Amino acid sequence: MNTIMDFVKYKAVFWKIPLAAALAWEIAEWAGSKHPYLASLAVILTVQLTVHMSVQFAWKRVLGTTAGVILTTAIIPYVEVNGWSVGLLLLIGIFIIMWLRLDHSFMVQVALSIVLVMFFQSKMPSYPLDRIRDTVIGVLVALLIHVLIFPPDSINKTKGKMSRFTGHLSNHFIDTAHWVKNGCPPNEVEILLSQLQSLFQELHQATTELIEAEQSFRYRPFGRKQRLTLKQLAVDMQLLQSGYANLTDMMRVLEQWSESGSFAQAKQQEWADHLYSLADVIKNWKKKLEDSTGYSPLSHVQALQFQTPIDSKNDLYPMALYMNAEQVIEDFQNSI
Repeated sequence: MNTIMDFVKYKAVFWKIPLAAALAWEIAEWAGSKHPYLASLAVILTVQLTVHMSVQFAWKRVLGTTAGVILTTAIIPYVEVNGWSVGLLLLIGIFIIMWLRLDHSFMVQVALSIVLVMFFQSKMPSYPLDRIRDTVIGVLVALLIHVLIFPPDSINKTKGKMSRFTGHLSNHFIDTAHWVKNGCPPNEVEILLSQLQSLFQELHQATTELIEAEQSFRYRPFGRKQRLTLKQLAVDMQLLQSGYANLTDMMRVLEQWSESGSFAQAKQQEWADHLYSLADVIKNWKKKLEDSTGYSPLSHVQALQFQTPIDSKNDLYPMALYMNAEQVIEDFQNSI
């Protein structure tokens, strides 16, 4: 039984489209359609990677199909069906779409309906009506299953990407600490910067995933608990973005301090230890992100060690570094 439930929950990509396509076909036949495959086709095209994409495609397909059918059936009695008449009708349809400033996907739906209705209407008079009706049936069935009954698990997917990024962010603090502890060798700077760029791409992907999850929940009338979770994830994402920005600033300052020739070995060891501690703070926060009961916050004493010492307030490099370090503590410690 658990295996079946796991399959239903985690393997929706395998069964969702076949189930919706079969239901749409049967409903279209029951409604009197002689072309029920059009309903199944609408299902296949409507189910996209995200709920937001599916809803956007759904209304464009319904309106585009309807507009194409109406335009074609209004003009076809007065023209002969051949390549030139199809091209002319397509030109008119595309001109109207451009005049209304609608996007490319809408234009595609209108164009498909024009071509198919032009070809099939003389052979199958019921095709135009079936095309509109079956498209609506297929779209509604697809949205019912994909959006309301079995929506994609966008929250856990978002949380997974954020968790992976948090781990990599912590690891990059550790790599930077290693670099500082080894004397800031110049030949390793490019490697760290390349890793930092990869980290930025990962942050961008996690942010995009969160935005798509938020968009998807606009179309779901239920799920108050999930909406609260999304709001918390949005707050957590701001912390991760801040953490990345502070890491970037710290690497820049450390590089400049090293190039100045005034970065003494004792200070290098001190800041390596600080960076290791910051990595632990972020790693500890990652437990909170994954499981709110599976972490133990740092003590207040540990957090205080990142306050800027009096003897460093007139020194540009350590002062800038302490400001970034304090912000990391402020963000990740206080959120716990």
